[in-house]
Amino acid sequence: MSMETWMRRCSLAAIALYLMPTLSSAQPPQNHGGAVFVLSDADMVPTVYETGELGPPDPHHRDTLSIITSPAEQSRSVAMMEVSNSTYGPPGALDISPDGQFAFVAETFRQRPERATRLDELQQGDTIRSLRLDGGHSAVVDSVRIGIQPQAIHLNPAGDLIVAITVDADRELTFVPVREGRFGPVSSFGLGLEPSTGFIPLKATWVQWHPSGRYIAINLVDRGQVAFFEVLRGNDGVVSAIRPWGNRVQTNKFPFVGRFSPDGRYYITSDVQWGIDTAGFYGVREGILTTVRLADFGAMGDAARHIVPHIALGGWGAETIAFSPDGRFLVTSNLRGTGKQDGSRDWTEHASLSLHELDAETGRLSPHGEWPLAGVLPQGLAFDRTGHSLFVGINRYRNDEAPLGGAVEIWRITTEGRPALAPTSDRIRLPAGVHTIVAR
Repeated sequence: MSMETWMRRCSLAAIALYLMPTLSSAQPPQNHGGAVFVLSDADMVPTVYETGELGPPDPHHRDTLSIITSPAEQSRSVAMMEVSNSTYGPPGALDISPDGQFAFVAETFRQRPERATRLDELQQGDTIRSLRLDGGHSAVVDSVRIGIQPQAIHLNPAGDLIVAITVDADRELTFVPVREGRFGPVSSFGLGLEPSTGFIPLKATWVQWHPSGRYIAINLVDRGQVAFFEVLRGNDGVVSAIRPWGNRVQTNKFPFVGRFSPDGRYYITSDVQWGIDTAGFYGVREGILTTVRLADFGAMGDAARHIVPHIALGGWGAETIAFSPDGRFLVTSNLRGTGKQDGSRDWTEHASLSLHELDAETGRLSPHGEWPLAGVLPQGLAFDRTGHSLFVGINRYRNDEAPLGGAVEIWRITTEGRPALAPTSDRIRLPAGVHTIVAR
């Protein structure tokens, strides 16, 4: 059976689940409270990466942060505010303070000027903004310039230090202390990287804090590596230095994003295989998931040795990955060919979600299946606190004329028998261009 035939058959099954909410696997999740925070970029249509054309301006919305309270309840509420953001790059432009009181939004490109029609007419961004979230009402508290085109930001577990990766030459890595939504002095560091190989125009796209808050991981996409650093801070909270933690690890091609397992023992990258040596840059239809077994916490020098115990075949264009809170499951959101122009040989009607299970002792990822997703260019994944419900970002739907073109779909993980992903009938409509999701 061909992949497209399989996807069409699975699509019919998914539609049936949407139409029959009485099925146990399709029931909306139980209320667990909390909130989901979602960025939407109103400036770029899905084909922008192929054509460079932004598409017509959205007459109803500009770039938006949506705040969904009690997302699993039918009585949920959605508040929205305008804040400049961009889907250009990985889905890492947003983070939320541990208490849910502040949102931090990175601006990769500024909002489109009047009459702009092409991507190359957008001005590069260089700013993180802090927004106070108060009962659905939001206000910009502070802003700070951190470097050209921030690709991803991440708040440390203590909630007092943001790390960002930018495209600034020789000072790609930036740290910003934060307290009560206010930013402190910026510290920027170069990574001492050798010149790019030429096959990939970017050096680094992703940065993540280790759960301990002591180390960071940086994905070096142009050389297929991950570098780990220890972060040193002074008494004033400002980062004074970084130093390598163990060896760099060779992944597969273009490790676009990565996540630490919740216990801090593993780091898994999604290697999307992109590059100018492939057809149309995005032409490879498979990805690789690389598992990195990390050195013991606190190990230094030669004792800090990271190894690769396993690789697994991943989805096509898996731009977003997320661990369940207990670290048992890893889900990937796969673009497939949904962003291709009509008539392209790589065009596909559906995107997909994939489910893997992590063996905590060996680092092996076991695949449990792939499920069709009706949305175009899905980005953004987040689990609820229980790990039973999964929030899936949908940039937009094909041939959809709804005023709110994007969405967050709620899926569930079923664990009776073989683990599986199951859609529910619950879909929260949001402005088009959904790309980054954080749950609290």
